[in-house]
Amino acid sequence: MIPDFSRVGVVSLRVVRQLKRDRRTIGLIVFAPIVLMILFGYALSGDMSGVHLGLVDEGGHPVIRGHIESISDFDLLHLRTESDAERLIKDGRLNGAVVLQPDGVRVLLDSSSLQISNAITAAVQAGAAAEGATMNARGAEGASNTGSESGAGYSGGAAGAEGASAITTRYIFGYDLEMMDTVGPAILGLVVFFFTFINAAISFIRERSQGTLEKFMVSPLSRVEMISGYVLGFSLFTLLQSATTLSVVTLGFGVPLKGSVASALFIVLLLGAGSLVLGSFFSNFARSEFQVVQFIPLIITPQIVLCGIWWPLQSVPDFIRPFSYILPLTYAADALRAVMLRGAGIADILYPDLLALGVFFVLFFAAATLMLRREVG
Repeated sequence: MIPDFSRVGVVSLRVVRQLKRDRRTIGLIVFAPIVLMILFGYALSGDMSGVHLGLVDEGGHPVIRGHIESISDFDLLHLRTESDAERLIKDGRLNGAVVLQPDGVRVLLDSSSLQISNAITAAVQAGAAAEGATMNARGAEGASNTGSESGAGYSGGAAGAEGASAITTRYIFGYDLEMMDTVGPAILGLVVFFFTFINAAISFIRERSQGTLEKFMVSPLSRVEMISGYVLGFSLFTLLQSATTLSVVTLGFGVPLKGSVASALFIVLLLGAGSLVLGSFFSNFARSEFQVVQFIPLIITPQIVLCGIWWPLQSVPDFIRPFSYILPLTYAADALRAVMLRGAGIADILYPDLLALGVFFVLFFAAATLMLRREVG
């Protein structure tokens, strides 16, 4: 059947007129791609900065030390012993450490972020190469100055080669981690956050359209009890979703789980609770399921870019990075990596990760309760 293009034009004209009356959709069509491209552009092109690196100087290798100290992307912490550096790496306060010893160089790494580990390793190798070049140059200069002396037997070049730094790498965490292992815990949080937000927002819109919220408002239920009931009800499904997703990540893709399952599920549940109240809050600004989907570029996508899921926070430019620390996925990803890759317990991630997730939940729980009053009351 050959379509009648005049009828097709009538349908398309109706769509254009409908979108023309929806200013929110027009705004998202025009401005959302611009904002997202700016975020992706800066996040992908930003240099690594803010890497917390320990430096233990036990003697020798001034060239390597000077090279590392000259890199502005490293936040150096000078330490006395290697055990101090190892302890701070285990506590999550250092991304790695360089131990300068008379007989060589030891690099301590936390490989839960491969990009940061590679940056530290590359810096040490560059310093060692510069040290080797300096020693060879000095050896060649010494040989030229003493070459005319008979019987001197000068072997400065050989000495320079023998004195080249031997680099030993030691992984405090994750010596055999692959890319999926480092991003898997963060993706677990992202999946739960995304679907919980969408389901909660759409459910609240249906409750409004069907008049269920109005019926609740004339009942003895308070607004706090209503929101709490919704959170508790959705949390049961969030728990099922979290357990399923965790099983796929660990069993299907082989991501290690060195901590307890209960700790990982608790983090995801707390994140899911925050996503529930966030969806409830933003449902007040939407009148249909289609408008809920429009929130994805504004709520979900920035967290994918800025929360250290695919690349570390240290690669996010400094002027954008403060926004990363107000987004819940930043703390959920860090906590899940600590539990799954390092074997951390609840006490180890209580501050700042769990505290930040708790504060996020409380703030948007209060906001969702107040917006419910304005919408229906």
